[in-house]
Amino acid sequence: MVDVIALGEPLVQFNSFTSGPLRFVNYFEKHIAGSELNFCIAVIRNHLSCGLIARVGNDEFGRNIIEYSRAQGIDTTYIKVDKETFTGIYFIQRGYPIPMKSELIYYRKGSAGSRLSPEDVDETYIRSARLVHSTGITLAISDSAKEAVIKAFELAKSRSLDTNIRPKLWSSLEKARETILPILKKYDIEVLVTDPDDTKILLDVTDPDDAYRKYKELGVKVLLYKLGAKGAMAYKDNVKAFKEGYKVQVEDPTGAGDAMAGTFISLYLQGKGIEYSLAHGIAASTIVITVRGDNELTPTTEDAERFLNEFKT
Repeated sequence: MVDVIALGEPLVQFNSFTSGPLRFVNYFEKHIAGSELNFCIAVIRNHLSCGLIARVGNDEFGRNIIEYSRAQGIDTTYIKVDKETFTGIYFIQRGYPIPMKSELIYYRKGSAGSRLSPEDVDETYIRSARLVHSTGITLAISDSAKEAVIKAFELAKSRSLDTNIRPKLWSSLEKARETILPILKKYDIEVLVTDPDDTKILLDVTDPDDAYRKYKELGVKVLLYKLGAKGAMAYKDNVKAFKEGYKVQVEDPTGAGDAMAGTFISLYLQGKGIEYSLAHGIAASTIVITVRGDNELTPTTEDAERFLNEFKT
């Protein structure tokens, strides 16, 4: 059994080798990614075990995902091969039209990952874990995937959720709000990961203190509030911590939030305080954005310590 379980769609990423509109890009790097897979790798790099409940297609990309996940230490027991459809992919356009920002172009509608369903959720497996994690992405990709998350949250001892609202995946922002808010109200969330943009959609506020107050009223115990290049804040028991972001050369910011979330939650579950966990989360997200690929550079606890010591002021 494992410490943490995540539910979501692993994907094959094609990251543009050069910046600019994809119509002018001739070369791409292939990476294995997906929010929950990235999260699992961050958990594992910080010395807890993690399993992924997911579906992939019966194709080369699906095999690639399973082999890569296994090599990174993810428990792949409950990654199901769906023989009826394909493994989802997406492309990343970097640095255009906004420098140091990336745009994601998905080819995943009807994919194996979107066919995740409650039947994929093993009760014994879920009940054995310390915490179950998912994201707004999984809630968006299909009704069956949403029901899988709800079933897992019903069975879980403890839960974390990253709101991760991707407008391209929702029919409307109102639909995102109508889906995510009831889950926050119904289930006690141990750790909620979010940001001002998502919180504006969900609660019509952006100020971190106002957000914590409102999320706490919904039963959230710990809030990890991402502020982009400015850094992030963490709240627990009316105590807050802030960690400023580091100025580094940005190659691709995709995956930074997953690295922060997985690092923070893994260390929090090991009894570390929110300041320590937040500092390591910021370190992880900073290192990840310096390269193409979402998770290859996600640091171990020890390597994050080296980073923090190097940049200590």
